[in-house]
Amino acid sequence: MTCSPCAESACAALCGSAPTATRGWLLIEHPGPWPAFGYPDDLPKPLARAADRLLAEGVRPQLIRRTDRTGRRGAGAPAVFLAGGDGHGRWVELIEPDALTQAMLTDTQTGGRLTTEAFRSGHGPGLGRAAGPLLLVCTHGRREVCCARFGRPVAVALAARFGPLVWETTHVGGDRFAANLVVLPQGAYFGRLDPPQAVAVAERALAGELDLDAYRGTAGHSAAAQSAEWHLRRSLAEPALAALRPLASPGPGLHRFAHLGPGGVAVHYDVRLRAEAGGYRLVEITSAG
Repeated sequence: MTCSPCAESACAALCGSAPTATRGWLLIEHPGPWPAFGYPDDLPKPLARAADRLLAEGVRPQLIRRTDRTGRRGAGAPAVFLAGGDGHGRWVELIEPDALTQAMLTDTQTGGRLTTEAFRSGHGPGLGRAAGPLLLVCTHGRREVCCARFGRPVAVALAARFGPLVWETTHVGGDRFAANLVVLPQGAYFGRLDPPQAVAVAERALAGELDLDAYRGTAGHSAAAQSAEWHLRRSLAEPALAALRPLASPGPGLHRFAHLGPGGVAVHYDVRLRAEAGGYRLVEITSAG
């Protein structure tokens, strides 16, 4: 049995399953084949070194390609995207790898611009032009066969609907939840999608709403914080991405959020969870004023 049906039969919790350490993304166009781990032999070495350095700092390197395997390699350099952000803004930049190599990896005076702090800022390093949004679907069959089996039909369906926004990608984390969709720049993860569901989920995400039935969480937050967000959104029936903002925790086991309701009035909520096998159980939600 492949991992995705196995996880579904075991009722593995979707919420709270987005990568917790990811602070940004480095997306490098490559038509494949993709190795199970590491980088293809023909990937430019400076890019591979940059990817390794950034990975150690919480930036997630991903190889990407079009569903029909066409791209920019025949017409020049492949696409490279940077994505990141914070609570004040999220962004995607499109740059050429030649520019990345020259400006970031050989020029010691500007090399400091491509840092984890740049990915965590609300405005990006300014190395390319503004781009996005992006829809990434894991189809990394050499890493896990279920990602190709379930991800490939989803990627094709999304490409038919959203065209250039869609990229196939390498391992995104959570193979057991295939097919997986990552929406950038939000960093929102969705799982267990079939093609029609994926199109509906993507339409809502691009409109600023989360489909809670498929929502795994937003990368960069702890599993507990992701679970707390999911439970609060479910309790409030609040799908709007911008309507909920995490705040500093008021105490152990508590997760506080600001909910922006009608009229722009913010209400604070505390969510208490209890850790148990397979995830977190909601204990209570209280209004904090």
